[in-house]
Amino acid sequence: MKRPLSAEQLAALYDESKEKLPKSERARWLDDRLAAQVSFAYEKAPAVKAKFDKAGVAPSDIKTVKDLEKLPVTTKDELVKLQAQDPPLGGFLAVPLNSLSRVYVSPGPIYDAWGDERVMAAVRGMVRSGWPKPGDVCLVANMYHMVPAGLFITDVLDMIGCTVVPAGIGQTELQVKLLKDLQVSAIFSFPSFVMTILQKAEEMGYDVKKDFNIKYVTGGGERHIQVLRKVFEEKYGLIVGDGYGTADLGTVAYDCGRGEGYHYDDNECVVEIVDPDTGKQVEPMEVGEVVVTLLSNVYPLVRFGTGDLASYVDETCACGRSSPRITKILGMVGEHVRVKGMFVHLRELDEAMSKFQNISKYQLVLKLEGHKDQVQLNVEADDVPDKNQFAEQISARCQDVFKLRMDDVQFLPKGTLPEDYKKFVDTRWG
Repeated sequence: MKRPLSAEQLAALYDESKEKLPKSERARWLDDRLAAQVSFAYEKAPAVKAKFDKAGVAPSDIKTVKDLEKLPVTTKDELVKLQAQDPPLGGFLAVPLNSLSRVYVSPGPIYDAWGDERVMAAVRGMVRSGWPKPGDVCLVANMYHMVPAGLFITDVLDMIGCTVVPAGIGQTELQVKLLKDLQVSAIFSFPSFVMTILQKAEEMGYDVKKDFNIKYVTGGGERHIQVLRKVFEEKYGLIVGDGYGTADLGTVAYDCGRGEGYHYDDNECVVEIVDPDTGKQVEPMEVGEVVVTLLSNVYPLVRFGTGDLASYVDETCACGRSSPRITKILGMVGEHVRVKGMFVHLRELDEAMSKFQNISKYQLVLKLEGHKDQVQLNVEADDVPDKNQFAEQISARCQDVFKLRMDDVQFLPKGTLPEDYKKFVDTRWG
């Protein structure tokens, strides 16, 4: 359990004036910190030094955010390979491993190095949003196993001084009972599961607005928030906190509360939107990959490609903050998808299916049914006497390899999938 910060310590974490700097001052402030960061990363993280040296770039060559174009983007798939070649963190760790507060494991597998700075960044973000407050009772309905979801949020809430109900996922009727009996004021989970809990409460005869004490819900981890935000706000009268981040990086951008895009979190990182093919920064409202350089003394990733496609706007927000804003996540680039808050890599799907010699072709199809991600696996297979039993074996294998069970396994006649078929098909946002 993390020790709660005092009211003075919490207040000192957030300086709104930095976020409302005039654009020219903000650019200088960010460039100065970036220049210092790349010098540190080059000296302390062998993988960063190798990246610079291979590109023929010296740390002194990076004076501005625009100069980052001189360096290649490190993809998520490359990070997996680097960690395998130089375990456990691929040469990006700038401190002794045993000084980390947590090491999480994401599908890939990818080791995620989390020092206390990552927790403090999230605490700062919650101070920025104004909630939850010390004394709030918070239900954390996220996975606590390996990935930085439930446990990370619990660390943050501990430092704020909240009471945490570590509910985890599933058992929706019990989750409803916890909301009622403990007078929970905030729910932390993926928006789809928050919606599932609220709908279960209504099925059980409750009026969410009258019978519960819920004030806040979070919307991170899924694009469903684009669908569900108005439902949470208008139907249930809830304040919605939203942000964009990944397990590798922590928080990258945040919603100021207006629901008009995600402000770059300049306190913690440098964000670029770049052409996936050239690595060059794109113009406002052009689509590109979200690429992040962490301003970290622990895990100084430089030009890390998230795999997420987005556009951005560069106008000062009505809230007064001057940083650019990610408009929304528009899709993905590379051999992976994000579903139910988890990344699934193509090589993981291949690994899972390699166990079944009678499966010749397979295809993961992602759908959106109501407010929920649905994962369907299409397979062409020989000699399947009991399809239900075989489907259960396939689903269990997928859960073992990349932590997701299949909602549906469809057995297709041989030859249904063409020779040039795609192994990932995402129909959710078309």
